[in-house]
Amino acid sequence: MSPVEPHFQKGMRARAGVTRSPLRLTRTFEGSLEQLALMREFVVETAQVLGGNQEDAFACELATDEAATNIFNHAFETGQGRITLTMWRQDAQVVTRLHYQGRSFDPSRIPEPSLTGPLEERPAGGLGLYFMRQLMDQVDFEFDAVNGNVLTMRRILNIPERYGFMELQIERPSGNIAVIHVKGSVDGSNFKQLIEQVETLIPQGVERVALEISGCEYMSSSGLVALNAITKLLRGERAPDPENGWAVLKTLDDARSAPATAKPTLALINPTPRVDRVLDLAGLKNIIPTYSDTASALAALG
Repeated sequence: MSPVEPHFQKGMRARAGVTRSPLRLTRTFEGSLEQLALMREFVVETAQVLGGNQEDAFACELATDEAATNIFNHAFETGQGRITLTMWRQDAQVVTRLHYQGRSFDPSRIPEPSLTGPLEERPAGGLGLYFMRQLMDQVDFEFDAVNGNVLTMRRILNIPERYGFMELQIERPSGNIAVIHVKGSVDGSNFKQLIEQVETLIPQGVERVALEISGCEYMSSSGLVALNAITKLLRGERAPDPENGWAVLKTLDDARSAPATAKPTLALINPTPRVDRVLDLAGLKNIIPTYSDTASALAALG
């Protein structure tokens, strides 16, 4: 099941639902202000999947809510229209983009709100754009009467110091099976170390590997590339060039053609909810078997 399922409310028309691509999620919302709750839910969940903490998710949620409210109220002549919302990770930033057809405006002409005077003397309006600029590190507007308007907001994530830190511990329950305990994060800075660890185990007679990832708090698409490379190595094949990025993951579809009775060569144990979401987004949960405990994984590999 998709980690972010379309929800339906009275008066809401379902469109294409959620469209997935590697660590990039797109969902279209059509209607009016009743869509705001669904948009907030989508943004919070997606921001966390992309590596944001609660503060990052809240910032993206509030900024998107303010942006969408302005679009529904001011860009759409009838107060109803369609907003396509896309979120993805770019380096240490989460990017939120809203695309819509509607009236344009000049954001430079929106004055900064007064935050010092008595409440009854403050002019109405202007807080939405102010919140967006305060919560996000970059806010850009592009207006195009033909192709539609685009609002892009970027936020630098509150990445903890452990980001980029990975600890590997090896356990050998039998001669041809290794359990690798992964703690920390598997990302673009260290995923090759995981591949290299398996490369050192294969000459020692290891034919099957269980990755125990209950302590793995974050896994990017680079970590998924590592899973693909490990699968190839354990089959006796040459690992694809990790520099090819996401394209190499397509070769994991070869695993679907394996006989149903064949024992798996790679198993995952007890992934954290965040990592489990990433595996689901990438469509790998039905390719690489996942088990809730080490005993079950070893029995399957045995």
